[in-house]
Amino acid sequence: MSTEEFNLEKLDSLFAKCKDGDVVIMDAYVDAYEELSKLFSILGSVFGFVTSDVVEKIGILREYRSSEVSEKYVSIQSMIQYEVETKTTNNKKKASGSRTLLRLHRALEFTSRLLSDLKMAEEHEKMSHLTKTAYDDTLARHHPWLIRKGVHVAVYTLPSRKHFLEKLKVEDAEKAKDLLGRVSDVQKEIFVITEELYAKESLLDLP
Repeated sequence: MSTEEFNLEKLDSLFAKCKDGDVVIMDAYVDAYEELSKLFSILGSVFGFVTSDVVEKIGILREYRSSEVSEKYVSIQSMIQYEVETKTTNNKKKASGSRTLLRLHRALEFTSRLLSDLKMAEEHEKMSHLTKTAYDDTLARHHPWLIRKGVHVAVYTLPSRKHFLEKLKVEDAEKAKDLLGRVSDVQKEIFVITEELYAKESLLDLP
């Protein structure tokens, strides 16, 4: 993962390249997610376990894109089609692309919700409340009780919304709100497309 600081404008630009109609381009998705992983780092130790998991998953997907069957992994659609046809979605020897991306997909629902809530919230609202609510409504349902409990305790170390927005490196508050809305919207669009693809093939519960 790059050591550069998180950049909201860069994230907006990267996610804007992810879709070609309803097709989700794998390389663009992974590039955008690499930038997004830095957002989890800004959230601090609360989501440290998510950050390390995301970085690992990004690496696996990049391996598939440089493998002998790289052309089968050009898009999320082509990946799922290929792995369903070859019956490798639940491969025990190596984590399949479908299983790997499912973990990123679940976290994307959380970030889309969090960024949307950040945009809509009043300046004085606490990041702890915004993050806990977004987490409980999305990612929490995929985590065991112990992790959920740990997140609930750790969110109280988060800064205020105002200070958090300062970390996003956007000078103008209105511009920040516009960027938050745009990134959240495109993440939601990608989430809905991917969710439907996985549901169609009964892959939403891949272990």
